[in-house]
Amino acid sequence: FKERNNDSEDAELRFVTCQFLWNQIKLETEKIQEDLNKQLFDNLVSFLRRSHSEFREETTEWTCRMKSREIPTAALVLGVNVTDHDLTFRSLSEVLQNNVTPYIALLEAKDCPGIKNLMQKLMGQLMNCYIDVHSLEDEDYVQVSQNRIRCSMTSLINWYDSVTKKTDSETPSKKRTSSSRYWQYPPVVVIFKDMESFTTKVLQDFIVISSQHIRELPLVLIFGIATSPMIIHSLLPHSVSSLLCIELFQSLACKEHLSTIIDKLLLTAHFPFKLGAKVLQVLINIFLYHDFSVQNFIKGFQLCVVEHFYSQPLSVLCCQLVDAKKKVNSLSHDQCENIRQLASFRRYVESQVSEKQIALLTADSFLKEVIQKLLEDLHVYHENYVSVLRCLHVFTSSLPKYPLGKQV
Repeated sequence: FKERNNDSEDAELRFVTCQFLWNQIKLETEKIQEDLNKQLFDNLVSFLRRSHSEFREETTEWTCRMKSREIPTAALVLGVNVTDHDLTFRSLSEVLQNNVTPYIALLEAKDCPGIKNLMQKLMGQLMNCYIDVHSLEDEDYVQVSQNRIRCSMTSLINWYDSVTKKTDSETPSKKRTSSSRYWQYPPVVVIFKDMESFTTKVLQDFIVISSQHIRELPLVLIFGIATSPMIIHSLLPHSVSSLLCIELFQSLACKEHLSTIIDKLLLTAHFPFKLGAKVLQVLINIFLYHDFSVQNFIKGFQLCVVEHFYSQPLSVLCCQLVDAKKKVNSLSHDQCENIRQLASFRRYVESQVSEKQIALLTADSFLKEVIQKLLEDLHVYHENYVSVLRCLHVFTSSLPKYPLGKQV
């Protein structure tokens, strides 16, 4: 928002207004995404809570002993909008840490070309430290915070035993209840963010090794899947997939997600910024024919907001009605001239009687009074527009060929 000539005398005010408006929009989008993911996350939390409810309880029943070898696994189908997955997994991690377990690791295929690399990343994230691995193929031990430990499942189990015993000993007289934040043995959650991209050998080795220690380490796997859950059986032979107790979870379709975003951000009088038809169509086309990314749509929307405030001197009035009317009173003469040069305002002036035309073009005080009234009318128009549009959609939604579309 650097000042350019005389049309940016209020560049700082435009920048503050733009920043305030975008912060409101950003908060609303975060709330929308939180609401849309709530059911999915609640189901995942419930799955994790019951996944190891009988961990380390002795049982003699044969079916229970056989089932105890299976690793609880959530197949989380997120869709092909891969660029949105990072945000979903970050939100999921926060929910799990707040409600289920502090022990969460997020793994990506690019960081795990081999099983030793996978164990390195896993242990590094769980122990909250950096593991320096120089030659994993030749060295059995790696350096971790001045202690030499083996990058193996046994080391992971020993670490888990030590942290759970330490946590339990801090409150020896208190029994943990179902209302506690964590129970005595919280599960260790390993999230494979892009399961399809992992090599078959890495997945097989990790699953086989983990199943052999599932009675000692309450492990839960979450597979992030972009395509279809059938990819699990394509990547893993039956002998390995049979070691998983898989439950399917489906996220909201990205098209439905985008529809909700448009409904809450654009088809509302709450936000004064509106997109033109052509710009909106461009953003939707990019979404439909390029990446299906809701996050990229929001970034494109943000770019439109910034460009509008940067290039339009009168964008200081793009705010809530009460604030806009106050700003109208403080408009300078040059800003009033900018209003008079608008094509829409010229058409309005031409529709008035000659006396009013002269006053609008010469008297700034009279112009400000008229602009305040026009802003009120515009606000009422936006409120009525959305209501009428929804009514028309109800009337036409059952007609053949959907003349106004299948959704608002």
